[in-house]
Parts: sequence; structure tokens; C-alpha cells
Amino acid sequence: MPFVLWSEFASAGASLSSLTPVTFDKKYVNQDVNKKEEGQRRLFDATRKGVVTISVTGHVIINKLINDKLWFGTGFIVDLEHGLIVTNAHVAGEIAVCTYEVKFGNGKTAEAKLAYIDPCYDFAILAVDPKDIPDYCIALKCSKEPVTVNTTVYSMGNSANNEFSIYTGTIFDTICTLWIKPLPEQSFQFSGLTVPGASGSPVLNEDGEVIGLLYGGKFVSGAALPISYVTPVVSRLVNGERFKRYFCGCIFDYASLQDVVASGAMPEDVAREYEDTFPEANNKILVVSRKLTAYGSGSNPARPGDIVWTINGQRIGPGLKEIDRIIHESSGKDIVVEVYRDGNKIEYTLPVYELSVNAKFKLFSFAGTTFFEPTNELKINTGKSTNGVYFTDSELGSPFYEIMSKTNNKSAQDLVQVTSIDGQKISSIDDFVSIVSKLLKKKVFTVYFIRVGGDAQESSMIVKHNPEFANAVLHEFNQDERKWQIKEIKNDG
Repeated sequence: MPFVLWSEFASAGASLSSLTPVTFDKKYVNQDVNKKEEGQRRLFDATRKGVVTISVTGHVIINKLINDKLWFGTGFIVDLEHGLIVTNAHVAGEIAVCTYEVKFGNGKTAEAKLAYIDPCYDFAILAVDPKDIPDYCIALKCSKEPVTVNTTVYSMGNSANNEFSIYTGTIFDTICTLWIKPLPEQSFQFSGLTVPGASGSPVLNEDGEVIGLLYGGKFVSGAALPISYVTPVVSRLVNGERFKRYFCGCIFDYASLQDVVASGAMPEDVAREYEDTFPEANNKILVVSRKLTAYGSGSNPARPGDIVWTINGQRIGPGLKEIDRIIHESSGKDIVVEVYRDGNKIEYTLPVYELSVNAKFKLFSFAGTTFFEPTNELKINTGKSTNGVYFTDSELGSPFYEIMSKTNNKSAQDLVQVTSIDGQKISSIDDFVSIVSKLLKKKVFTVYFIRVGGDAQESSMIVKHNPEFANAVLHEFNQDERKWQIKEIKNDG
């Protein structure tokens, strides 16, 4: 029996009964289905040539809650000439000394090095020697089109360590923040199965172009960073330049436009104009959520609750990503922000700061504990802008283990700042390294510290250790050579 479809209405007032049935043979339907399946297969075949699976070995990890020294993820090639591969920062290792092996779609493997890790957002870029990339491979094309709801997408990755597995879905939200990192990002979410190992997978449209980088999910849905966050960094690396990430000292988040009007923060007629200008906003508008003490809060005129209207004269709407773009284009210059506050429009200037990743690239391991300097995330989360040396956990038997074991809450938020040792002030890793030779000769010394997030008062503890087993190693990442330089400090006594 042939299939039946109803033709379109002959007129706006036509009833269902007035429609004319259209018939066609089933064989033609099958031909169309076969063509679609063939096209999809070719698309998946091409995608596989640009996707890699990533095996990561962690040699120094600051957080012992990450017990595994080996984990896996996904990445995808964006530039063949320079061997650039995009993945997540949490796949590359946030504050850790790691080595990487990538596997291409034809089964061949290659060593990769860290080329870039973002100080704000969950992405990193690895690099392999272009000579090690099989001729089989291609670079995936990154889309320049905005992400829209109800778009069919697919992704290929190392889900549950099942290499190059594919899942499909539909985008259902393009204006959301999941707060995976201290600075919020404008993510998009889509339906579809996502499990560990899929991190770093490309999210592609039906044309095979990358529209996002998968970084999280809820098993029945996935969250991705729009690829527009990543492409400016790739462009700089391709040109042999370093990318600089900037920040204005404020955290932005979404609020209900309806509630903003009801509270009197914005006039009703202005809200109607907003909805007419940004019909895709879905009742969301950007507000200043926090201004950070670690970034010049005293000179920062912003106030939590300010409704963002324009930045440098540009209408923002719900575009959190647009704020990042404008700040980046300012190249470190102050930005002018127009907001609504208590129903009135006001304007002020915000200073812009460069965010560095240097703190992630200098780690010091001593006596079963790894120490680091303040990262951007640490400054944002704690509000501390001063220099210092910190640790989050210690191995059992470390002289610093007892300090950590006294904390009330064993969680990833545990953080201790070492302020001095035996009366020697510790403001940097270099300060610590300068006295370690002396500590390697002693069995007992006094540590002064502050438990961050607790009462924030300085405490002290006399600790004991065995100098024969108290190894001291400094790890510094050379960004030009893309490799970790390791210096072991000996006991000269």
C-alpha cells in the first residue's frame, strides 16, 4: 500500500477534510532514507578523521581526591600544519604535571604537548608534531554561525572509553551557565547521552562543522562551550602568538527580566524594548552577580544587581559571550559599562586585568605534598589577591599531613596557606625552595599556616619528618618548548 501525505492548505481557511491526498510509492521513500543514511555515514567517516582520543598520565597532582594517575578524554584536530588539538582544561589537567598520548581514528598514536590552557574557561589546546599526524587525518572546520535552539547536533568521542562512539541530540538551551569554572561561561545544552570520557568531544551541526566543545553533562543531556570561545586562541597560536585573556573584575549571571521589572530595577517600557530587540532572550537578562575583592573592588564602581545594558556602546542582551569578546578586543584597556540601577540608567568605567596561567606552571613537591601559588580561580573563589604558597592535600606520612587532617571538612575545598616555616616568610615558591636545603637536614621544624575558608587566623604546628625520604622537586613549565623542566633539590648535608 502506498504512503499518504497531505498537501499544504490551498488557502488559510481550508479545513483538514478539504486537503488533497498525495500518494507515492514506498520505493521512493526508501531511496530517500538510504540517501540520508549514506550521507550521514560519510559525515561520520569524515568526523572520525578529525577526532582523537586522549590518554593522560598525571605525574604530579595537587588534589589527592583525584586518586587516578591515568585518565582519558577526547579532542579534535583544528589545524594540521601546527598539529593543534582542542580539548578540555580538565582533561589536560588543571594544576598538574601531565603527559599525553593521542590516538587517531585509524588507530595510530602520537605524543602530544600542552600548547595552551585557558585561565577562565574549560578548554585547552594540545600540539603534536605535524609529522606524526597520519595522512588519513583532517582538521575539523569550526562554524562561525551562532548556536540556535532546536538544532540537530551530533558528537563523537571517547565516551566511557569507547573510542569514537557517536551520539546525537537536539539543542534545547543556548543561554545558560553551569558554573563549572569560577568565571561563568555562556554554554548551550543539548539532549543526548553523555558520560565520562566524552569530555573534549566536538559538538557538530549537520554540515559537519564544530559548533561547541563538550565539557559536561547529566547522562541524558550535554553541556558545551561555544566554539567561538576557542577560535581566537587557535588563530593566535597559528600565527605564533600568545593569547592574552582579560577580565573586568565582575562576575555576570542571568536574572529573570520579569523579576527585574517587578523589583523596580528596570522600567517596564525599557524591558519591552529589550524583548523586542532580543526576542531569543527567553526572559533572561545579564546582571552583575559579584564584584571581586581580588581585582580592585575599592576602585570598582559596579554594584551587585546592576542590570547590564551596553558595554563600550554595544548592546549586550543575553550575550554573556559578547562581554568576553568585547573585553578581549579592548586588549587590556578599560571598558565603559551602561547599566540600570534602581530604575535609573547610569554609566561607569571598569578596569580590565590580564589573567595569567603562570601559577599553574610552577609546582613544588616536598615530603609528600605539592605546593602552588595563587591561581586566578583561587583569587576569584577566595577573594585573596596577595602572593602566597598553598596546598590542598598531603600523602599519608607527609609532615604536612597532620595540618590537613585537622580540617573539619575533607573536600575539594580544603586549602591551606603556608605563611612561614621556622620564622622564614613564605610568599612564593622561590621562598620555599630557598630554605628547603635546610629543611632536608632537619627532622623537626615549625610550620605557620592559615586554613583558607576557616577562621582565617594564623596557626602553627611542629612537624616531624624523615629527611632521607623527603624528596624535593621543582616543576616549571617552559611555554616556549611546551615541556616541564624538573629540578631535584638535594640534601647537601
